[in-house]
Amino acid sequence: MNRRVGIISYGTGNLSSLADAFGSVGATCHLVNTALDLAGSDALVLPGVGHFGHAMNFLRSSGLVEPTLDRINGGMPTLGICLGFQLLSMSSEEGDGDSGLGILPFPIARIRPQMPQLHKVPHLGWNAIHHTFGSSRLLNGIPSKEQVFYYANAYAAKWTEDLEQPLATFSHGEEFIALIEQDSVFGVQFHPEKSRAQGLRVLKNFLQN
Repeated sequence: MNRRVGIISYGTGNLSSLADAFGSVGATCHLVNTALDLAGSDALVLPGVGHFGHAMNFLRSSGLVEPTLDRINGGMPTLGICLGFQLLSMSSEEGDGDSGLGILPFPIARIRPQMPQLHKVPHLGWNAIHHTFGSSRLLNGIPSKEQVFYYANAYAAKWTEDLEQPLATFSHGEEFIALIEQDSVFGVQFHPEKSRAQGLRVLKNFLQN
């Protein structure tokens, strides 16, 4: 599975753990800072570190929005992780309503639990998949009792019944989207690179698309 993964850099964050995780499942990674860096990529990853508004500003100023959308719309396998998943959405409150890439048909909002003493924000630590809707390619081969992943987020996408894509949810006071799959686009709110063997299996499953 010698695939070349382009990790889109927003100018912040330590991406070495993500590259190491992909390397452990047989992929070669390179950083994408400009449109020219997209050349030679078999798959794209929008990583999970940073601020929504700052990341979108970086993509715009670097001229990456249109070339990235061209590749996504052309069917290139694309994985958004945490912030990267949120960037694939319509908009986010973290960016004061700033528009995202508009691939996934929902907005991102701050988590506002009714019982904040019980459901802390940010949502940090391990959480299990609560419900699965449809057949998930990312969870293939992961027993349900092992579908526990590491989260670090204060913003999330609420689950709604009108979503028809294969998806899974996590519970943190309310039901939020843990992962979603739309054609060749995959989004996960958790960090697979920090989620032990089951997280590596998610990355491996992604590379098989």
